Amino acid sequence: MSEIEWRKLRADQLRELARQDAIVIVPVGSLEQHGPHLPVETDSMLGEQVALRTARLIDARGQRVAVLPMLWTGISEHHMSFGGTVTLDLPTFSAVIEGICRSLQRHGFRRIVLLNGHGGNDNALRSLTDELTPKLGIPIVQFTYWDASAEAIGAILEKQPQLQHACEAETAMMMAVRPELVAGDRIAL
Repeated sequence: MSEIEWRKLRADQLRELARQDAIVIVPVGSLEQHGPHLPVETDSMLGEQVALRTARLIDARGQRVAVLPMLWTGISEHHMSFGGTVTLDLPTFSAVIEGICRSLQRHGFRRIVLLNGHGGNDNALRSLTDELTPKLGIPIVQFTYWDASAEAIGAILEKQPQLQHACEAETAMMMAVRPELVAGDRIAL
């Protein structure tokens, strides 16, 4: 298996990945409250894990891929009253996403995936994808991981039909990834 984490690669390795037409996955999350039992980094942590695990599957099939470090904050104004939230406004969020995509494009990467891990980012990322694809002249795609895998997620849930905020699915995934961060005694049954 190849190294897939952007932050662990050298500049010469990244230049080679660009020459090989590698896909770059940009995971985008949030830092916000997640009920009484999950850490504020839940969306970012899970989004990054989905990006890394997906990239490993892509790499195993012979397609070169790299995953940028998680963009840990997004659009979370609707969570500010709950505490622990760090949010960006839309112009700042848009500028950050464009700056990242423009940097990748300038280094020769031509295939960018914006992998969303937070519902509040969804509409903004869709609009940005529509705007940046022609502006930068490269295909940029956006998807929210629980929409892309809704059928598979729904099939294993016991108490709900789909992934929701601080729900059964996010709790189970956090228990699989970082169980020590889940306050089990505070989970509402």
